Amino acid sequence: MKLWHELRRRRVFRLAGLYVVGAWLVIQVADISFPAWELPDTAIRYLFIAAIACFPVALIFSWFYDITPQGIVRTEPTDEGESADLRLKRADYVLLAALLVVGVAIVIGSIGRIQEEIATGPGAVARAEKLANSIAVLPFANLDTRPDTGYFSDGITEEILHRLSTMGVLRVLASTSSFAFRDSDETPASISDKLGVRYLLQGSVRRDGDYVRITARLLDESGFQVWSDRFDRKLESIFVIQAEIAGKVSSEVLDEIVPPQELPEGRTTENMDAYNAYLKGRAYFDLRAGNWKEQARAAFDRAIELDPGFAPPYAGKAALVVNTGFGPHWEEARDLAFKSLELDPELPLRHAVLGLTLAVLGEDERGVESLRRAIELDPSLAIAYTWVALPLSRLGLNEEARALQERGLEIDRLNPVLIRNASEDESHRGNFDRAENLLLRLTGLPEPPFWTYYELWQLYDAWGRYADAIDAAKDLARMSVRAGSAPSVDSLVLGYASLGLVEDAEHWYAVFRAEGEYEEPPLATAYDLSSLGAGLDRLRADLDRAETLVSGDDPDEIANLLAYGGLGWIHIGEPEKGADWLERATVIFQRDMRPDNPPDGIDYALLEAYWRTKLVVHLAQRLAFAYRLTGNGPGMQQAQRFLEQASARAALPTHPQHLESLALTWVLLGDAESALAYLREALELGWANYYGIENDPAWAETLDKPEFQAVFAEAKANNDRQRAIVEAADAEHDFRAEFERLLSVNSESQ
Repeated sequence: MKLWHELRRRRVFRLAGLYVVGAWLVIQVADISFPAWELPDTAIRYLFIAAIACFPVALIFSWFYDITPQGIVRTEPTDEGESADLRLKRADYVLLAALLVVGVAIVIGSIGRIQEEIATGPGAVARAEKLANSIAVLPFANLDTRPDTGYFSDGITEEILHRLSTMGVLRVLASTSSFAFRDSDETPASISDKLGVRYLLQGSVRRDGDYVRITARLLDESGFQVWSDRFDRKLESIFVIQAEIAGKVSSEVLDEIVPPQELPEGRTTENMDAYNAYLKGRAYFDLRAGNWKEQARAAFDRAIELDPGFAPPYAGKAALVVNTGFGPHWEEARDLAFKSLELDPELPLRHAVLGLTLAVLGEDERGVESLRRAIELDPSLAIAYTWVALPLSRLGLNEEARALQERGLEIDRLNPVLIRNASEDESHRGNFDRAENLLLRLTGLPEPPFWTYYELWQLYDAWGRYADAIDAAKDLARMSVRAGSAPSVDSLVLGYASLGLVEDAEHWYAVFRAEGEYEEPPLATAYDLSSLGAGLDRLRADLDRAETLVSGDDPDEIANLLAYGGLGWIHIGEPEKGADWLERATVIFQRDMRPDNPPDGIDYALLEAYWRTKLVVHLAQRLAFAYRLTGNGPGMQQAQRFLEQASARAALPTHPQHLESLALTWVLLGDAESALAYLREALELGWANYYGIENDPAWAETLDKPEFQAVFAEAKANNDRQRAIVEAADAEHDFRAEFERLLSVNSESQ
């Protein structure tokens, strides 16, 4: 009771009450104002933590001191009649200074955490440092009375952007990044921050018969309009309008007049129907929805038919051809690129397409030369930075490939293809944080690309972060349903199976099979699921069904069935049949890669030249294992020879999944010590693929070796920790029920 009385006398309860009320008011104001300032939700959490941490400091102050009209004084002694000097002494000043330092440290620490959230949190990952003289051309609004003519306004935007970039006086952001903010309700200042540019060019396009009105306005990074103009022209002078706008914008930005470049005759056309057809083809190509390939090809063909001297449709069609996989049609792409060269020697896209086709056809040096020329002609041609990486890497010029990749990200920092390639590269180099942050850039867009969360799932899966992988898979499933496409739940299947949550994996696999339309068994997902210890009976049933399909007349249609079927047969214990299927699939793939002179047997070097190395390594590992079981000595030696070479070429550090693959290579080569060393490195990076190894027959002889037991036990413990996180999250929020509601809402809206 004495302590209670003393607390009351020293007014500790009064100050505590006032502190709680004051802190509550501050947090309420923050809850309202932080979103308006675009601060992340977690900033409020750190503010709350700071309030709690400062509470004991306030109580200590209240115990020793009072605040009076005369200032801060020491608390009166117990006997109020006793005369006492209440003035502060040296020790009091030391104590007050200590309390002040602690309080300030807590506040500064919280502010630092808030600033960190602003700089790196998902809601702000798209912000970037602004470069001097940098500009983004936002998609011009289509004010045509027919809304299906948006391709025309996009064409105007693209041409203006290209002309600005070729002047060499501006840092022009490529269209992929700026077009991500089409119809966005974000402020110009916010878009400027996220794109990392100092200027934005906006506008609109309205067509009326043979006339077009284009309005354009230039905004600075704060959203202030520094220039605007209107252009009324006949459609026949559309190219002149584009050059005129580009010249005016550049003069405003740099305060000097930059005359527009004269275009070669082959890059323009007086046939507006041909120009419209070309723009339609490019719009289909950029959208990539539905039967876009057929529609784009028809549009490009129409443009060529209407004006055979118009170069861009040839380059557009060539770009379309190189997006249809490997095969003899690559010769067509090269011919189309050379045709556009005849008409317009300086067309950037033509150089880029020609460079890629030459590289794919084995002429790496000429391919690099052509791609470098494309970038020189149009520094904003983002696709060229992506394509040049293939031949540069094969020529051993990895540093240049990486530098051009980074340069591409500077001029088109939200380009999905560049980000995907750069993220994969950073992951393979062991830079998880950089790889993750690149992908998280896209999640801050108004409409992230559909595959963004799939790439995040792959990244987390490769690094053994299965709980995060399941979160990304859930976002992917949500996006697929809201987009009205087939529900994408196969990542959920594998995410849960990786944690040994077989019942959940089986549930989502049933959804995957029920919601998808499959003319042939989806052996890829069936095999991946069974490799994690679930769905083995379904895999066998699918393999039996596939066996009736692989005897068709068209081998191209059965190549993938043979490939995944071969892996499946080996997994369920029929290595002879599995090796036969894999060999048949490889023959088909090699014939497509080298149609004029396909190799007689398996050529691992040829496969590696066209596929990512990890795919060829996986093929060689499974064949080496199957050959060992069936007694095929020559085949096993050839596969092992490739695995030795691939292992020697592997660069470290890398990610856990790759290290696990290297470990299996050395298991198959009979070097348990090297295999164990790679697994230990994988553990240091977070490896947790316990169920993948436990259910892999190629690891069977190694699992019981004493020296591997500690490694497997640690992987299992890591896996179990993440499993507990996922189980707790699912208990708190029923994602299955949410998914069913999404399906129901989507079904009702159709």
